[in-house]
Amino acid sequence: MIAPPIPDNEAERLAAMDQALCAFVPREERFDRITRTVRRLLNVPIALISIVERDAQWFRSAQGLAEAETPRNISFCGHAVASGKVLAVPDATNDPRFWDNPLVTGPPYIRSYLGIPLTIAPGVRVGTLCALDNQVRNFTQQDILGMEDLAAMAEAELRLDAMGTTQRQLITALGQAERRASVDPATGCWNARSFRELVSMTVADCMRQGTTAALCYVRVRNYAALTGDGDKAQAGIIRQLLAQVLRRRLPTHGALGSLGERDFCALVPGASQLEIEGSLAAFTYPHVKLDMPGIHMDLTLDLAFGLAFLGDMKSANPATELWATVVAGLKD
Repeated sequence: MIAPPIPDNEAERLAAMDQALCAFVPREERFDRITRTVRRLLNVPIALISIVERDAQWFRSAQGLAEAETPRNISFCGHAVASGKVLAVPDATNDPRFWDNPLVTGPPYIRSYLGIPLTIAPGVRVGTLCALDNQVRNFTQQDILGMEDLAAMAEAELRLDAMGTTQRQLITALGQAERRASVDPATGCWNARSFRELVSMTVADCMRQGTTAALCYVRVRNYAALTGDGDKAQAGIIRQLLAQVLRRRLPTHGALGSLGERDFCALVPGASQLEIEGSLAAFTYPHVKLDMPGIHMDLTLDLAFGLAFLGDMKSANPATELWATVVAGLKD
């Protein structure tokens, strides 16, 4: 195996990535939409937006892969970032750079790879949009052209600050290690600890601005039946896909937290309770049908929802009361 070279401008590259908050932030629908399209366009089991950080490649979006990151020194994407060119690998087992790579000899058993470098400033390559297959294949020129178009869209999104104001405030207040620890690796959502902090910040903003917010908590009622065989990999993919569906339904400037294996919670700010109720109509649809990538299985998830509105809180500490209402609802 040949480890990917380090770019000559590595210090500049890492500094630009950190300033742009490319890595270790909650995943967003605007990136998931691109990787879903890659899967359909190239008919591959795995599609990723991979951000090549100092010691890891971290996935800003992932289809068909439950891991949140893998080491940089075994990454295919690191080679594409270093070269700045399209990297097409038709058969990794016959490539001296990759034949004994643990991602080839073990899960996910990569056989072919196509990666397009992503640039956020001249000469600053942050990662790749990539497609992975567990079958040997020769990627066509049409495959490459289609991926290059989608990579341009991914670059535009990486340059765009589209997060809600309060989420952005929390992210920028955290150091990189703290950001890394604030995201649930299985789903790419805020984890419970950081989500509760986000709730407190949002409540404080609402009190200052005269606006309001709600928490909409979600439970997968048939989770045990779907994962009863103990297949942890399949359970991880189910949670990842469910998080993607909920992100797709999330109202504008909403945030999504993962509170446990079968529990999620959406934080939704708004000018009024009526506005929030209207924006949650699609989010609270009770059934989700998931297409399991690479498994060719459709699963129907049965969801239960509960709502807690900031305006209904009566205590002197509404953020704590709001959170307690959610926790109590999830115990039912």
